Amino acid sequence: MTFASMEPKFTEVNCKLVGLSIDGLYSHIAWLRTIKEKIEYNGMKDVEVKFPLIEDITMNVAKKYGMIQPGESQTKAVRAVFFIDPKGIIRAIIYYPLSLGRNFDELYRVVVALQTADSFSVAMPADWRPGKDVIVPTAGSCGVAKERMESKEDMKCYDWFFCTKKLPEDKVWEAVKKK
Repeated sequence: MTFASMEPKFTEVNCKLVGLSIDGLYSHIAWLRTIKEKIEYNGMKDVEVKFPLIEDITMNVAKKYGMIQPGESQTKAVRAVFFIDPKGIIRAIIYYPLSLGRNFDELYRVVVALQTADSFSVAMPADWRPGKDVIVPTAGSCGVAKERMESKEDMKCYDWFFCTKKLPEDKVWEAVKKK
């Protein structure tokens, strides 16, 4: 329900959602009808899932992607989110056991952070959000870091291996929302 409710937000940053379930087609149809017609939860009501939902009753895909975890049910897949870039490369994976709900704000943040990293050739520090400082690629030596500090006023080097710079929020959104 939350992914379906947030789909426009993900679409805005050029992210396409696809669901995979080891349940069968008729189970999917019943589930989709139920959340559309009967479930009101956490401020969500009449939720319609518009992104593709793939049936994997043989569990071939779930097994290949490591979604059947030791210690979890052998007949249910864990909740996993795979961030796959336009080249088909898995960039990040977040696994959630069956007993734990996903953090959708974090999932959205990861999409935006990965695109920002690619657009500006930077890395993201812990808890990064658009508008916060980013990490510039490693300088390689104290001398290079010092040169960077002297030539770039917007860069702050803490040591040769850790330099940050400002990246305005509007530039982030401009880069990740362009089509």
